[in-house]
Amino acid sequence: MIIKDSIDIPVYKKSYLRKAIDKINRKAVKMGCAPISLTFDNAHVIEYPEHPVTGAVLVNPLKIEMETAHLHYIIPIIEGWELIAKLDIYNTIHGGTEVLISAVPDKEIPVEYQNATTIQCDHCGWDRNRNHSILLRHTITKEYKEVGSTCVKDFFGLDPKGYMYMASIKFDSIIGEINEEKSFGGSGSDTYGYDLNDILSLSSACIAKWGWLSKSKAYQLNQKYENAHYESTASHVFENLNPWPKMPEADKVSVESEDVELAKKTLEHFSNIDPNGNDYLLNITKIIKIGYVPEKYLGYACSMVSSYMREMDKKEAVEAKEKSEDSNPSEFQGEVGERLKGIRVVCTYSREFENEFGMNTLYAFKDALGNVYKTFYSGNSWSLDVDDTVIIDGTVKKHNTYNGKKETMLNRVSVKDAPEETFTVDEFAVA
Repeated sequence: MIIKDSIDIPVYKKSYLRKAIDKINRKAVKMGCAPISLTFDNAHVIEYPEHPVTGAVLVNPLKIEMETAHLHYIIPIIEGWELIAKLDIYNTIHGGTEVLISAVPDKEIPVEYQNATTIQCDHCGWDRNRNHSILLRHTITKEYKEVGSTCVKDFFGLDPKGYMYMASIKFDSIIGEINEEKSFGGSGSDTYGYDLNDILSLSSACIAKWGWLSKSKAYQLNQKYENAHYESTASHVFENLNPWPKMPEADKVSVESEDVELAKKTLEHFSNIDPNGNDYLLNITKIIKIGYVPEKYLGYACSMVSSYMREMDKKEAVEAKEKSEDSNPSEFQGEVGERLKGIRVVCTYSREFENEFGMNTLYAFKDALGNVYKTFYSGNSWSLDVDDTVIIDGTVKKHNTYNGKKETMLNRVSVKDAPEETFTVDEFAVA
């Protein structure tokens, strides 16, 4: 499997990156693995009008010479075995254990490993306390094996540390320190884990101030836009957990009572959810059982609030729609063959269909009382987009019931423009 990654880095950090890759390559060579190829191109300059750490406005913008680093490498397979995941066990605050899974991208984790609460070794079979293991799959037989970290060398007959690292490596994690703020003088933290309620409350406060932004999206935006300084929600949370002495007030958040309440509701939501084989939900439920957040999984915990908020938004939208439809059910309009005139409607749907006779477009409309109209149109005298408000005339072709809702099918429909502002506020309160 060939991996290709690219990222922009400051020129003065090239030697740091080369040393990091050289270190990995030395291990790879010892393992008989193909070395990582590192190349650079696209020299350019970016300017920081503000100091990357303090946020102070600079009289003379900070200019940084940049180049694009390209990393190419191959994930090796040793004697037919490929790495699927790394498994780490954590003690819960209640005295039990849970296993968190770091899966190789695009690899499937069997259910029995998803639900594991202990670390096993299929190689030696010894029943003893273990903290780490790896999950392997044979490329031909598709057999899975969990091998304890202390038995990996014996299983392969050689030390596969380089192979394991390369199989789970992410380019941006190799050079994670290069473009982070601490490269300009900030400080980090060696904290092992965080209180889950603190993380959820802080995440709520950060989302309220800056909105939700995932690490991958922040990375993409910073690559796309010159001089961009997008920070992920997880980064904002981490900074507020570990503030540096001169951290700008603008980068700080205060946890309010509503943030604590949202954190409580988020925790209740995920405590009662069925992961159903979903890797993301599986690790979330395991973090809840552990009772604290290992720093490695900070991003998972931060995403819980955003995920819960999206679910609640969807639920509210569905409930509002159902309530609207219940209080304003669609009824059949007119009699078959009757010409209906001057119907004020909003277009709710349009989709093109092609058949042997050409192209047809199915349009759906709704009036202020919730009545639904549909028509197939193949002409070119009018065309509508969803949410367009118009006045239509049409002849009733038939009455249908679709998904339990009554619909009036029209033909020979004519359309007259009717801007939304010509309708009363209440007229489309349910449309």
